[in-house]
Amino acid sequence: MKKRVLIVEDAAYMREMLEEMLDQEGKYEIAGFATNGEEAVAKYKELKPDLVTMDLVMEVMDGIQAIKEIKKYDPEALILVITALGTPEYRDRALEAGADEYLWKPFTIKNLSEVLDKLLMKREKR
Repeated sequence: MKKRVLIVEDAAYMREMLEEMLDQEGKYEIAGFATNGEEAVAKYKELKPDLVTMDLVMEVMDGIQAIKEIKKYDPEALILVITALGTPEYRDRALEAGADEYLWKPFTIKNLSEVLDKLLMKREKR
């Protein structure tokens, strides 16, 4: 059964790229999209996806705050941060907020696939 993914990303080209990469993998179904953190929290509650890809820099509510809100609602939520903010400080803040993994832009379909497989294996071991 395909895993349902909520893509949270404010840049249209990145949403499309992620959707294409996930479609190519054949293991994922796009549950929905959100363009800011507030929308991400609402969509998470509505769609209950298996995992979330989360951008950090967005209008209204940033990714760090959205991660905290989603984890408050569902401590088991699987969240992969995908961002261009490749500093250890941002990575640490995202992981402290509750993100499960962190992927820097730009990345390849292989990078994405490996991180998602790792995340889903974690979930199965719980």
